[in-house]
Amino acid sequence: MESLLSFQELDSEVVSPLLKRISSNWEKWTTTEDRDAMTAAMMDLGELKQRHIYFQLLYTRCYHRISDPKRIRGDAEDQQILTELQEVAEQIPQYQKQIQRFFELVLDVDQAGRDPQKQAWSNYLYNEPKDPGLFKFRPIPVSFEPTEEGRCSPVLYSGRILDMIDYSLRSCVERQITVRRCKHCGRWFPQMVRVSAEYCERPVAEGEQVCREIGAFQKWTKKQSDDPVFKIYRREYKKRFARIKAGEINDDDFKLWSKKARAEKKKCDSGSITLEEFQQWLKDSK
Repeated sequence: MESLLSFQELDSEVVSPLLKRISSNWEKWTTTEDRDAMTAAMMDLGELKQRHIYFQLLYTRCYHRISDPKRIRGDAEDQQILTELQEVAEQIPQYQKQIQRFFELVLDVDQAGRDPQKQAWSNYLYNEPKDPGLFKFRPIPVSFEPTEEGRCSPVLYSGRILDMIDYSLRSCVERQITVRRCKHCGRWFPQMVRVSAEYCERPVAEGEQVCREIGAFQKWTKKQSDDPVFKIYRREYKKRFARIKAGEINDDDFKLWSKKARAEKKKCDSGSITLEEFQQWLKDSK
């Protein structure tokens, strides 16, 4: 699922020109055997596959092709790869819009609801989308075979990016996976465990917190800021901490008070004592 989401977020203005250059060099190599053109195409494909795993398919397919000792220059396989490169270069923005529309009409738990099967049924007539902006499904080469000990699963056999998108979207519908926009970063994320989840766990830059951790802290902060018991306790805590810096009390005295204060706060939270009684205890405590 992450591969589909990250593909939808790719900057097509960066990727498309690179793909056009690759297709130009591939065409030059397949017609003239220009090895410099072939090398340039593979170097660019190497860069692309670092940007997204879907481009690993193109890289692998091209690598196997140039390594094939039985290859005949300009044959059908050469042309199929060229067509794929040209189509992807031109169609990435369209693919991304179709994925976006599919999310909105079929998978978005907040807009489309919790039943992707029902939404897919209502938005397609056989294999034709009722909305022209929706993704169109086509037959894809899928097998069914053992994938791990004691388990069989569908396995996609394809070198086409469009087939990868197709397989991912239909898998979401089949497995009833919904998506939602994260309240923190605004990116789509799958509802894999809890439909109520509002913050994602999508990959972030090294050293950064994932949105779910940030969201949990924000919720805790808001909850505490609305809690009169916590406000009173926090205000007194800060006053005591300031007295440490001023040298009026020592660390041991502060720790002892803090332990007692937390116990009294717990009593107040549970209703064993009233808010006024907790306030009086804080006022009288030393």
